[in-house]
Amino acid sequence: MICGRRRRARRFVLRRRHIAIILAVLLLAVLIRGFEKQISNFSADYLPSFAKQASEEVINSAVLEELDSLGYTYSDLVVPESDDSKTVKEIKTDSVKIDILKSRVTNRAQEELRKIKHSKMTIPLGAFTGLSLIANYGPEIPLTYCITGSVNARLVSELESAGVNRSIHHIKLIVSVSAVTASVDYSGDISYETDFEIAQSVISGDVSCVYGGVWGAAKP
Repeated sequence: MICGRRRRARRFVLRRRHIAIILAVLLLAVLIRGFEKQISNFSADYLPSFAKQASEEVINSAVLEELDSLGYTYSDLVVPESDDSKTVKEIKTDSVKIDILKSRVTNRAQEELRKIKHSKMTIPLGAFTGLSLIANYGPEIPLTYCITGSVNARLVSELESAGVNRSIHHIKLIVSVSAVTASVDYSGDISYETDFEIAQSVISGDVSCVYGGVWGAAKP
């Protein structure tokens, strides 16, 4: 009789343990599912900005290094031609040097973008709770993502009025980036442009409306 009661009591205890384990597993699954959903929402909200910032840093650095290495000045790229009345009739460009500049900048920027193809960002655990008071607290959770894309460069010429019979001629490099970012639960596109002032010069005398090999626009 006593042994039977003990066996029943033992089975009851084991049954309660099994139920407790099952409930704990279910609770853990719910928590994991909720955490994954928070990560998914967080990725969609923040990953594009992280990827854009990371790509901008490496591309801007690469472009500036290449420009410094080439060391082109205004007179290396363009030569304004005037007539006897000191009116600038044409602004000739050195197409070879311009092509070299665009090619080197594009290739270097593309190379640097490939280096960060597989990247990682770290987010405080508190950020996933949705509570602003603890958003910046807790252990850092690493999230990996992939970024891949293309880089294009072009030069533009702008004439800006600087007073009577004076104009400022700007030579600018426009770098365009089009990329795809993706993580386990997110995929999206980012695109942006960054401009760099290559050179500028003050031109005295009247400036004709026709200039350059024609790559630019006049500014008032």
